[in-house]
Amino acid sequence: MPFALQVGLVTLVLAAAVSDLATRRIPNWITLPGALAGIALQAWYGGAQGAIRALGTAALGFAIFMALYLLGGMGAGDVKLFAAVGAFLAPHSLPWVFILTGLLGGVAALALAAARGRLMEVLRRTGHIVAGLGLLRWREVRQASRLDAPNALRLPYGAVIAGGTLLFLAMFH
Repeated sequence: MPFALQVGLVTLVLAAAVSDLATRRIPNWITLPGALAGIALQAWYGGAQGAIRALGTAALGFAIFMALYLLGGMGAGDVKLFAAVGAFLAPHSLPWVFILTGLLGGVAALALAAARGRLMEVLRRTGHIVAGLGLLRWREVRQASRLDAPNALRLPYGAVIAGGTLLFLAMFH
């Protein structure tokens, strides 16, 4: 991955993480220019094919996180951020970032639940979600994973996406 793409990607995820940690929001003024910068840089290095590849990888990132958003597991800013991250990456790299982000998110969620004294509750709820997914009971999954529930533990997932992305860069670049 060219250095300019790495710098742009790091800048994007760090800005999103800082915003999410400070305000619990990832604004469009971070994600949209980030995605456009990724597409422009991919076009610079790979021509029209680079731009098309960036658009496709951004769309894939959007689709993956949109599914999680529709199930109630994350906010719209997280979806747009992962799409913008995709614009910087090769298609074969995005699944790695997704896996690392998911693993990091699981660890962070368990740590947050333990710190708040709600670990057993979160583990039970996670079991209900997994069972609902396995039985294709989407309504139950959505109900169990609602972020707007009064007692929901909300993880600033923009920071987790940043961590997964930075971990990917450290491991593979």
